[in-house]
Amino acid sequence: MSRPTHITNVSVIIPTCGRPTKLRNCLAALAQQRLPANVAFETIVAIDGANAADDYAALDAPARTQFLPLPRCGIGAARNAAVAASAGELLIVANDDTYPQPDWVAQHVAAHRERGRPGLVVGLTRFCEWPAPTVFDALARDTSLLFFYDQMQPGRTYGFRHAFGCNTSVPRTLFDRVGGYDERLRPYGYEDLELAYRVEQSGYPGVFYQASALNTHDHRMTWPDYCRREACLGRMAACLAAVNPDCFEAIFRTRDAEALRDRFAAWLELDRGDHAAAAAEFESWAARPVAQIAAWPAMRTTLLRLLQPVKRRCFREGFISGFHLRFDASWGERLALGHSFP
Repeated sequence: MSRPTHITNVSVIIPTCGRPTKLRNCLAALAQQRLPANVAFETIVAIDGANAADDYAALDAPARTQFLPLPRCGIGAARNAAVAASAGELLIVANDDTYPQPDWVAQHVAAHRERGRPGLVVGLTRFCEWPAPTVFDALARDTSLLFFYDQMQPGRTYGFRHAFGCNTSVPRTLFDRVGGYDERLRPYGYEDLELAYRVEQSGYPGVFYQASALNTHDHRMTWPDYCRREACLGRMAACLAAVNPDCFEAIFRTRDAEALRDRFAAWLELDRGDHAAAAAEFESWAARPVAQIAAWPAMRTTLLRLLQPVKRRCFREGFISGFHLRFDASWGERLALGHSFP
C-alpha cells in the first residue's frame, strides 16, 4: 500500500439529493480551496435520484468537477459510485450541506502526511451560527447530541464510532481494500460507522481527529427533525444487525437483535408514561431562545437528562418498526421514501 506521505491527487466525494441551493454553496466553498504545492483535487458530485430537468452546469463549481447522475440509491451507493468515477489517491467525503474552510483539503492532506500510515481521518464539523438560536440549536452545537466533538481532543485517535461521514478522509487503497460502503444500508445511517468498523478490524489505526480540517454544517435541525432522525437510526440499526452482526454487537453489545427488539418493546410499554411527560416538558423548552436562559451550562445538563428518555423512545420505536424489514429485498426502497440525506 502506498504511503500517505506521497499524496498529490485528491478526490472530494459529495453525494447530493434534492438540495441544489446547498450544493451550490458547498461547491462555491470548494472552489476557494488553497492547496499545498504539488497537490491537486477533483470533485465528484453523485446525484442520488437525478432529475432530467436538473441543471448543474450553471453552478459555480471547482475547475475539475464531475456530476454523476444516478437513480435513487442511497448515500452509501452514491458515495461508492463517486469513488469509482474518481482518480484521487486520497478520498475526502463531505455532505452537500457542508461548506469547507479554504484550507480544508490541505488539512486533510496534512493529517495523512503527518501520520505517515494509512487510516481514517475525521475533521471538525460545526453548525452554522443561526440567527436567534434556540435551546435545541445550542444543545446540537454544544453537546454530543449529534456528534462527539465535545468529548474529543485534536490530534488523538478514536474508535470507529467517531467516523462522521460529513467530514472524513481515507486513502483510496484502504477504501478499496475493505470494499467501500455497504450499499444495503440505505437511505442513510451507520454506513459510515460500518465502513470504519471494517477498516479498524482490518488492523489499521482508528479514526484520527484533525480539528483544523473544518467545515460548516448548514443543517438547522428542530426537535421534531431530531425525533424523526432517531427513529430512522433505529430502523437502520435493525438493518445493521443483518448486514454486519459484528459491527452491530460492537455498538449495541449484543448479537441477538430479536431479543433486543423484545426488550425494547417491554421497556416502551413500561416507560410510556414517563416518556410522554418528558417529551412534553422538553418540547416546552426546545424552541425557546437560548439567550433568555442566564444559567445555560446548568440548564443544558438538566435538559440533556430530560431529553434522553424521549431519544430512547424514538430510537426503540424505529428499531421495532424496522426489524421486520431486515430480510425484505425491497426494504431499502421503502425506507428511502420521504428521506433525504442528513
